[in-house]
Amino acid sequence: MRSRAHQESSPTAEPPLDTVPAALWGWARLVTGAAAQIYLVLLATLAAIALIPALFGWHSTVIETGSMEPHIDPGDVVVLAALPDDQQVPLGGVVQFTSPAEAQPSGVERSVLHRIVIDHEDGTYATAGDANADVDSTPLVREQITGQARLLVPFIGLPALWLGTGQHLPLSLWAAATAAALLMTLAVFVPRGRDDDQEGDEGDEDTEELPVLARRGVLAVAGAATLAGLAAWPVPPSTAAFTARTSTSASWRYVGMPAITLGRAGPYALLASNRLTDHTPSGHPSAVGGSVGTHPGLAVEGLQSSGARRNVTGTVEPGTAAAADAMADARALERALLARPATAGRPTVLTGRIAPGIYTSTTGSFTVTGDLTLDAQGNPAAQFIFRAASITAADGSRVLLSGQAKAANVYWAATNSITLGISTTARGTYLARGSIAANITPGSPTQRLTLEGRLISLGTAVQGGIVEVNRPSTTLPDP
Repeated sequence: MRSRAHQESSPTAEPPLDTVPAALWGWARLVTGAAAQIYLVLLATLAAIALIPALFGWHSTVIETGSMEPHIDPGDVVVLAALPDDQQVPLGGVVQFTSPAEAQPSGVERSVLHRIVIDHEDGTYATAGDANADVDSTPLVREQITGQARLLVPFIGLPALWLGTGQHLPLSLWAAATAAALLMTLAVFVPRGRDDDQEGDEGDEDTEELPVLARRGVLAVAGAATLAGLAAWPVPPSTAAFTARTSTSASWRYVGMPAITLGRAGPYALLASNRLTDHTPSGHPSAVGGSVGTHPGLAVEGLQSSGARRNVTGTVEPGTAAAADAMADARALERALLARPATAGRPTVLTGRIAPGIYTSTTGSFTVTGDLTLDAQGNPAAQFIFRAASITAADGSRVLLSGQAKAANVYWAATNSITLGISTTARGTYLARGSIAANITPGSPTQRLTLEGRLISLGTAVQGGIVEVNRPSTTLPDP
């Protein structure tokens, strides 16, 4: 054995200058290596989350399109579970289904992920992307459903998407960056072996290096397999229309939709693009609790906020800037109401008791007859939205509220006209692109129309007979 002299250094002596760059380089290697390792761990974790559910009978699909960006992006992986035969089709849920060739512009059958928005009476369903105002043109039958969305894993399917769509540049850059991260991790965190101060036998040194080489080889093979596996993801792509990332199917909800709010139209009980007309006979005035306005039209007839025939508690705004602002926000409200996918379709006649939801007419029109009870089921923020080409309230019909329902959260949107018959009781915001007629020809002064809400015509006029309109006292935010 040979000995070597060691030179003692003073504790207060400054480190040699040539050790400073070495120390900085060491820290740089450590930080870079740590970042590389974090990236690889994240990559492996996301891949495991997407793959492990397959052990329990679930399956995955790579999202192919960007129809719902930024809430879901191409390259995200959706994990799906089969829909049991004894389980109802999840109305409002997101499912994967096979779209037949005749329903595709390409003429080729493909897998699609959309939300089920309407339960038809004939046993079929309508689907839609959350960003689409219209439902898919082809009805869905249960047998087409291949899975219900359970988990969304972001980004992990991008390499497979790039390979499948021929995007070789981003695929190459990703592969190079991932390989570099793997090499950095091997260089920094897998030791080369023991660095003895003593000179030992060369055979011993070779023996000590063997486990290190084996560890590096295993990591290198695993890394290469991961790169190849992610680039050749063994599941077919799907088009998608999700709106949010979540870990459970119970909390998938609408995100990014425009808010349902009246905005500057809130103070108005009557609002029209062209004209407001009150046909009340002399001695039997209407009563309007709120402001009235028109824009760009200037005609306001029979509605006064002062004088002997005062019948408006707010202000009268014919063609004013305030009315213009109110109309702009009313149009934004219509866009928000029409943007949301329906939760159910209903036939023409509306009567009986209805739970909260977004309803569209399967026939193109809605008619309220008798008593229609809107039951919020104990949720004061519950919304009721009815959409159709035309909406009618039959003479003597009533809209009633139950279960803490609020008139402020009831909306009626017609792409054509709205007619409220004689002696009706109406509740909610009635918004039409065409005209609104309310209690036009009452047979006697006692046949009054009572409205807790608003009448808004975006395109033409609002005209009424003997009406009593009061704005809802409370407007709750969009849940």
